[in-house]
Amino acid sequence: MSQENPGNVPLALGSCELDLARGLLLRDGKPVALRSKAFDLLTYLSKNVGRVATKSELMSAVWPDVFVTEDSLTQAVRELRKALQDESQTIIRTVAKRGYVLSCLEAPKQEHLGQPSVAVLRFTNEGAPEDTPLVDGFAEDIVNALARFGTVVVLARNSGFAFVSDAASNWRAVGDSLGATYLVRGRATTRADGMRVTISLTAASTGGVLWSDTFSASGGQIFDMQEEIARRVVNRLVARLDDAGVKQASPKPPDSLAAYELLLRGLARLRGYGHDDNQAARGLFQAAAEKDPTYALAHSYIALADLIIGGYAEASPALLGSVIDRAECAVTLAPEEPRCHRVLAQALIYARRFDAAEHHLQRALDLNPYDADTIVQMGFLLTMRGRPLEALAAVDSAIRINPIHPDWYHYDRSIALYSSGDYKAALLSMSKLPLKTPWRLTRLAACHAQLGDLKEAQNIIAEVKRIAPDYSPLEFAQTRIAFEHASDIEHFTAGVAKALAAYEAGLVGTLPRHRE
Repeated sequence: MSQENPGNVPLALGSCELDLARGLLLRDGKPVALRSKAFDLLTYLSKNVGRVATKSELMSAVWPDVFVTEDSLTQAVRELRKALQDESQTIIRTVAKRGYVLSCLEAPKQEHLGQPSVAVLRFTNEGAPEDTPLVDGFAEDIVNALARFGTVVVLARNSGFAFVSDAASNWRAVGDSLGATYLVRGRATTRADGMRVTISLTAASTGGVLWSDTFSASGGQIFDMQEEIARRVVNRLVARLDDAGVKQASPKPPDSLAAYELLLRGLARLRGYGHDDNQAARGLFQAAAEKDPTYALAHSYIALADLIIGGYAEASPALLGSVIDRAECAVTLAPEEPRCHRVLAQALIYARRFDAAEHHLQRALDLNPYDADTIVQMGFLLTMRGRPLEALAAVDSAIRINPIHPDWYHYDRSIALYSSGDYKAALLSMSKLPLKTPWRLTRLAACHAQLGDLKEAQNIIAEVKRIAPDYSPLEFAQTRIAFEHASDIEHFTAGVAKALAAYEAGLVGTLPRHRE
């Protein structure tokens, strides 16, 4: 989920490609004319894909030593949209009153609910150049043979063949581009008496080779042999995938069955909304850990319960430190358990350790790519990192995987929507939450204020004052949200400040006029 363009891989932008290594914007392999400042602007946006870049930030980056007005920025954006044929403004999006964001979400990754996805890359021809069609045909036969197996989802030939097996080393970037869990790579040599092929199965998330073998076909009837070779490759490939899936789905069980039962009971309470549910869940998790001191999930969920009880962002530094210590212990006990990585990542977000949090969330997704809760948690992190459009894509993907989902999905989606400037949709998502805590009401008030509905914002702040007289909405906005960038804090604070101004004006009987 990294926002950076890894290595020198060209960035697809609609019908164009941005090749920073060569300093060119290309369409169909031919350079697209751009003024230098427009290209500088595109370069800066490409290094912050999915993150809202403010107008002042862009003007400082592109015109560092010259005073310019917003007209210069507007003209450069207009030139880029024309060059990219972005009439619909879906590649370079305007975020009202904030700035611009470069979006690469128009070609979303394929979702393969619960099934591994495999891309067969174009095989490297180690023989004579004229044999390339034969090598390509052999690789295509493997695509077709793989597609007959229901245990894997096979990406289309055109997708996989966009990458040559030995042309890159950043397989994670290739996997991310294709939406593939595994990559089949090959090298082939044709000879007078047949073909020799080396096949390898690579995990896209790590680049590690999971399996490799060499096959030879003898005789002059190579075309007759292709189906048999493909069948042998597929049989070994599918067996390897099945083995990997079984190992991944079968974590080490706790030593004590009683500990396992206590954990399940604790999870049931943790998912409740009773006033004592979180405390009761923590007690059950603690009992499980006492039954089996090496039970990683028990320690992990103790950490999560403490984080919840401590109020997430409102947790004291001392409590947050102890939560992280216990969650790290759980990861040490069970490094292949994705839930342990997810819980640790949650604590790291509130400690503002964003890179570490993203590492552990990605590790959780590497271990279980179809865990909807982890996908939503990644979306929350992306919002905190200033990349709300990527966050929305992640959350919406998780909702499709898990349509009957917990209510907190609505909360995380609402935060991303607000950050992207879609206050109406943010308000709708936030309104779906059953509990009206002071911090949730604060977010509702900010949405109404940004939409110009100052009377409703006033009423909501009045309710906050009634149920929590010592709570400060402005302090919450300024200090309690784990945003990485000051501009996102300022954006949320602006909405809260408008709501508070409406409330204070209401106390003296005069509401301020709403201004665009």
